[in-house]
Amino acid sequence: MPGPPSMFDVPRPASSVAERGDYIQPNLGHGLRIWWAFYWRTVLSSMAVAAGVDYLMLRRFSHGPATVFISTYGAYLLYYLAAFFMIAYILRKNFRRFRIVLLSNRGGEGATPLPRTLQRTARVWWAFSWRAVIYRIIAAVAVMFPLGWTMGFISALLPGPVASALINLVVQMVLDAVVGMFVIYSNILDEAISDFQVTLSPRTASTSSLAAAAVPEG
Repeated sequence: MPGPPSMFDVPRPASSVAERGDYIQPNLGHGLRIWWAFYWRTVLSSMAVAAGVDYLMLRRFSHGPATVFISTYGAYLLYYLAAFFMIAYILRKNFRRFRIVLLSNRGGEGATPLPRTLQRTARVWWAFSWRAVIYRIIAAVAVMFPLGWTMGFISALLPGPVASALINLVVQMVLDAVVGMFVIYSNILDEAISDFQVTLSPRTASTSSLAAAAVPEG
């Protein structure tokens, strides 16, 4: 099986498995489709829950420490909590021309398709989450200086806390989107995670043909 793709790699030639139609080499188009199916659902669901939590916390604790903590870090916690359920969703989703398959990377007679259990879903979620957190911190540091200059310029044109808060929200969403796309494409697809590998196959590929296609050629 080919190694994990990079967003900046030149597409590799089709392998014999891909030519038989049982395995799809992930490309940027596949990554974008999977990312979009994951991202918009995660953002909307986490924002809806965050709004409800903020409302309840403000009613119960007013402006106490719990409210400050929820307002500062709650959005991120809820985002990654929602990400778990959305990853479970996309692992089972049939896209227009492909689907995600978990193949065993153990044994010498080729890979075996595995069920999408709660444990395997949690491993995919963890592989996504810890990388996304680290890359998000790096990205935030990288854009800190240009962001500060831009915020100062826009604040001079559009003074007021609402404009600053809106700009900050947009920047955070863009960073989360870029980081999420990079992690899914470069670190999840065709990536060996524990005892399985996250791969793509055509929607019409049968379980038996997919397993046979994964047998290493001698």
